[in-house]
Amino acid sequence: MDDVTPEMKKLLDFIDGKEPEDDFTRELDEAVQSVRKNEKWRLDYMTLQMNYQEKYEQGVEQEKRQSALRMIEAGKLSSKEIALYSGLDLEQVLELQKELQPV
Repeated sequence: MDDVTPEMKKLLDFIDGKEPEDDFTRELDEAVQSVRKNEKWRLDYMTLQMNYQEKYEQGVEQEKRQSALRMIEAGKLSSKEIALYSGLDLEQVLELQKELQPV
C-alpha cells in the first residue's frame, strides 16, 4: 500500500466501501447516489439486462440444438442418450430427428 498516492488510497478505500474522505470521493459518492435514484436509468438498465439474459438463453438453446444435430447426424447414439448429452428434452430430440428425415 506504500506505492500509491494518498489520493489513490482514498479512492481505493471508497471503492472498497469506506466513507468518502476527500472532495473527489465525496463528489463521486454524490454522483453514484444520483444515478441510483434515477428511475429512468434503472428501468433502462433492467431492460438491457433482461435483453442480455434472453439473448444468452437463446444462444444456449441454439448450442444444445446444434450439438444434438451433430449427434443425430453421427448416428451412434440413441435418442435418449442424445437428449441426456445435449440437455434437450427427448421430445425435442425426436422433433429434430423428424426434421432431418428426407420426405
